[in-house]
Amino acid sequence: MSTMLKIATSFLLLLAMVACARGPTPAGQVTTTPAAARPESGARPAWELDWERTLVAARNEGRVTMYTTQGAEFRTALGEAMARKFSVTLDSLTGRSEEIAERINREQKIQAYNADVLIAISTTNFGAYHDSGVLQSLEKVVVLPEVLGPKAWWWGEVKWLDLDPGEKTVFAFRDAVSPPMLVNTNLVKPGELKSWNDLLDPKWKGKILLSDPTTGGAGGQTMSTLAFGIKDWDFVRAFLKQEPTIVRDDRLVTEWVAQGKFPILIGPMKGVVYQFQQAGAPIDYFTPSEGTYSSVGAGTVALVKGSPHPNAAKVFINFLLSREGQTIAAETSGYQSARVDVPTDRLDPVTLRQPGIKYFATIDRGYRQKESEVRREVVRLFQEYMKK
Repeated sequence: MSTMLKIATSFLLLLAMVACARGPTPAGQVTTTPAAARPESGARPAWELDWERTLVAARNEGRVTMYTTQGAEFRTALGEAMARKFSVTLDSLTGRSEEIAERINREQKIQAYNADVLIAISTTNFGAYHDSGVLQSLEKVVVLPEVLGPKAWWWGEVKWLDLDPGEKTVFAFRDAVSPPMLVNTNLVKPGELKSWNDLLDPKWKGKILLSDPTTGGAGGQTMSTLAFGIKDWDFVRAFLKQEPTIVRDDRLVTEWVAQGKFPILIGPMKGVVYQFQQAGAPIDYFTPSEGTYSSVGAGTVALVKGSPHPNAAKVFINFLLSREGQTIAAETSGYQSARVDVPTDRLDPVTLRQPGIKYFATIDRGYRQKESEVRREVVRLFQEYMKK
């Protein structure tokens, strides 16, 4: 036997011995190497792969257009973050809520698709957008787990303005509060007011100011939520018998309380009150034991149909709803985020949800379903009262 043949024979015998040492492969089991098993056990979630593709497409689109009612600081800070993090330019068009609604509807009718994202929708104007069908579903747009996690939001769930649970077109990210009442501390002693029912005491008859509830605003929202969620219609009717003085001028009503002409104001405006407080006026906020309402205002985001930059819009919406995006939104708007992990140290304490106080959310579906009816009845009652 030649030397080469001996070497080959020895090698084959060695392979046979190794195979016997390992033992037979069980029937039906496919042998795989550890390297082949890793991709399946360590597979990345679908949302992550989708997000990476979206980021690339967003950079290619290069810009996103937002129609909003928010101020310049809000727009600038978010624009800087979008450019820095995602290489996407944020364009903005600003205006009053009714102006934006009219513009969107007009553009949609002529198929002039300019807007991507809307931050201008509240519970009161939602119907105008919904009925005209100008919004896209966000169900496959909002994908980040930190946004969709229910524990991220103080309601304990993600909140949509849509009355139909399946639609999901307007995502709420804010639930702002403000004390419903302002008092002159020289005329209202500590402990003299505790409950909303205390306003029905005969000693306050003819001594209560109310921001006009027939024009919406704080006065209208307070009376509507008192009628539906916080108290009831009997309370509202009893309150009218206290002969409140109804005024539309926010500065004037605050001035009258500061001067002591009236001890109590329902529906104060924070910005006006602050000016008088800085001047040393003896006034302070008060929230009754039954609580007050909280409102998303225009703290919502929606995606417009025909969005010209859908991927950049998707990135913007997810970023806005993240902890980082909501921190920017809160600090530049002055309103507390509905996310529970967003810092509040740079916000006015008056605007923060307080422990121990009950807040009736105007986004409550039961209230939303009857909101128009409730508001109409509030207007009717108070117009009838004012005529007398």
